[in-house]
Amino acid sequence: MKKVLYSVSAFIIALGLFSSCAKVQEDAISDTEMIMASAMVDMNYEIDFSTGMDQSAQNSSYHSTLEADFSNPPACATINVETAADGGFPRTFTIDFGNGCEYNGINRSGILIITLSDYFMATGCEMVIERQNYMANDWAIDGSVKFVNQTTDANTPSWSRSTTNATYTSPLGLVYTHYGNRIVKQTAGFGNVDLNDNVYEITSGTHHLTRSDGNTLEITIVSPVVKAMNCDYISAGEMHIDGGLLNGNINYGEGECDNSAVYTHHNGLTFTMNL
Repeated sequence: MKKVLYSVSAFIIALGLFSSCAKVQEDAISDTEMIMASAMVDMNYEIDFSTGMDQSAQNSSYHSTLEADFSNPPACATINVETAADGGFPRTFTIDFGNGCEYNGINRSGILIITLSDYFMATGCEMVIERQNYMANDWAIDGSVKFVNQTTDANTPSWSRSTTNATYTSPLGLVYTHYGNRIVKQTAGFGNVDLNDNVYEITSGTHHLTRSDGNTLEITIVSPVVKAMNCDYISAGEMHIDGGLLNGNINYGEGECDNSAVYTHHNGLTFTMNL
């Protein structure tokens, strides 16, 4: 998603440049900033989810019968594990990145507190992630996010993601608030600890972002968005983007792992993007 949104931002700038109206060009720049912020929000949720999965695997909390060995705990962070008095759940992992610690290619500082109500892969498990003085690549991030395992078919595990109180402050001091929900389903690769054969679908949900000046961006899933771990790009699905100059859909194709997508504006204008 991040790479796609960067390409759409180029389209927004083009909309502004083709107009002689200074206000339109100003709106184009504003939309570009909103899109970059939205990409940062999504990236951090993906990192949060992966961190929770890694910690569950590292601390015998991934599955009641399946041992997972794919975790890669950050050697530069201090990790504390707390379990319930009977040794069960809830289990809380407090990860202190200190004043700076590079983990999974991201420079982080501050503290993440991850609480599991059950085994990570158990239906109904709630994973709540809270931040304390937390920063990622110089973005300050406050608030919490909750993931709930909503699996009904063991062959297609799924999770909901919801947040109501997240605040993101950019290195330039721009403040964004975020709320929204998503449903993510795993459609391939379940039942083993090799992540490379995993395929995920974002099946539904809406993501809202508001900047302190009142500008907003809304992204809604139109048809399931597909991401395979062995492909660098989203390969299928469609999203609607609404905010500022943007009001249209991004279509990622029908399943091919390629670097192209098509944005269709509400007036019918289309723009093919190289991701």
